[in-house]
Amino acid sequence: RKALPAPDQLALVSREYEAPQGATEQVIANIWQDLLG
Repeated sequence: RKALPAPDQLALVSREYEAPQGATEQVIANIWQDLLG
């Protein structure tokens, strides 16, 4: 853990929503949606 750089919180906050692209990403997004509600 000490070898990993600190996470860049600003990059996570400043990103805009990006819709799934392609059938595979849509399937994965649907799985996450079912799991997370």
